[in-house]
Amino acid sequence: MNVKVFVKSVFCSIALLCVLKQLSAQESVFCNEVDSILKGSNDYFPFGVASGDPQYHSVILWTCVYPRIESDVLVEWEMSTDTLFRSTLIQGTVYAKRAQGYTVKVAPDSLQPGHTYYYRFRYNGQYSVIGRTITISQSPQKLSFGIVSCSSISWGYYNAYAALAREPDLQAVIHLGDYIYEYGAEKYFNPSLNRRPLPKHEIISEQDYRSRYAQYRLDPDLQELHRLQPFITVWDDHEIANDAYKDGAQNHQAETEGLWEQRKSTARRVYFEWLPIREHEQYDIRRNFSFGGLASLFMLDGRLEGRTKQLPALTDSSLNDTSRTMLGKQQADWLIESVVNADAKWKLIGNQVIFSEYKIPPKLGSYSKSTDMWNGYPVERSRILSAFQSDSVDDVIILTGDVHCSFSFDLRYNREDAKTSFGSEWVTTSVSSPNLNEYTKTWKVRIAERLFRKKSLNPNFQYCNLRDHGFLRIDLTQQSAIATWKYVNIVKPNQYKTKTGKVITKRSE
Repeated sequence: MNVKVFVKSVFCSIALLCVLKQLSAQESVFCNEVDSILKGSNDYFPFGVASGDPQYHSVILWTCVYPRIESDVLVEWEMSTDTLFRSTLIQGTVYAKRAQGYTVKVAPDSLQPGHTYYYRFRYNGQYSVIGRTITISQSPQKLSFGIVSCSSISWGYYNAYAALAREPDLQAVIHLGDYIYEYGAEKYFNPSLNRRPLPKHEIISEQDYRSRYAQYRLDPDLQELHRLQPFITVWDDHEIANDAYKDGAQNHQAETEGLWEQRKSTARRVYFEWLPIREHEQYDIRRNFSFGGLASLFMLDGRLEGRTKQLPALTDSSLNDTSRTMLGKQQADWLIESVVNADAKWKLIGNQVIFSEYKIPPKLGSYSKSTDMWNGYPVERSRILSAFQSDSVDDVIILTGDVHCSFSFDLRYNREDAKTSFGSEWVTTSVSSPNLNEYTKTWKVRIAERLFRKKSLNPNFQYCNLRDHGFLRIDLTQQSAIATWKYVNIVKPNQYKTKTGKVITKRSE
């Protein structure tokens, strides 16, 4: 052998050994418990498929590959107008990168408005399941959405997702946050159910957050809903840490959990890996959607973009400090300008925490979470209301999650005067996270509901349910907006009956 060839061969072998050694030393994408589950399957697509952020001509397609090797892999994708893929409309390839946890997103941009499409991925000769998605129509006569939030895997089965997957004629599912929960196995769970989170500790690192999303996305009911419906999502606090705000969180201790900015950055980046949300360099979730002349949807970030720290109580002397903000000035300006200038009939606002002013019945004492809601940021709320009122804005629907309860509020410029109504705030209950009756007796909860509904206390209240899990469906036409709360039990998997709790109709002004 030529000496130069021999030397070159030796160096190549050493380089290859170094690469292999480095790869073997790399931390796994997932924790050991999730890896153990995945290694027991031959499925390269164990997390299913998803779509999201639909536009007139585009939609995001998502999957996550489990390739069983440590390098980037090439994945094929294709879309069709039929489930048999007899005519492939559009196709391509994309790398599933280890640096992104092997998640994949593609954004085809030559689609037709208001069309249903089917899509799938392929790796190493194996196809994923077939997903279904729909683009936005430019002139819809009717729109229907499923609204969900607060889906702790440790508190119950995802029967609400299963029931929502069977709802007909939806344009999209709007998830208002708390898609996952960050707590460890001993912190927040239903002791009667065997659904503890993975990893078992509170999630802090990149691997931790990826593992928690992976566990959630292994749930068959969540997979089926993602497969059938495009999602429009925002985070709330538990995708990062409880009661998060721009500079910290109640459930983050820098002494033992590191820098807040590092944890926040990691959580935001992994969220964008695992949700079918359109890419953004700064991982911002604030964005808007146009549904022709029928509706505009504005999705807010009430957590990380600008929020100042929550006060310890509503009696705090700083409550009306003008520097305190939920959204930050830039986002608040954007919201006001967008809603005021919206040409659509209905102005929908996807919002994490309750916007409407309300009072806790004196017999129930104080509620510590009140300062985490818009009640804790009254100056900014008043500014938004004043701006809307100055421009005679009406037909506003605020969609809210967070509180694990169902509420309907009449949105009023003056909460005491029904003649100042300009819309509604509809609050969806939790998918699975605990309601009030999971902490106390149901008969006591029913008394609390009656106290909340007293017109002398809360004249803007229309509906209150503190007991049931499920989802909210809204149906929009030019003449009306209809909210339907639907409930299921969460104790046993795939054993539930869907019941309607309340139907409220808001007529167009």
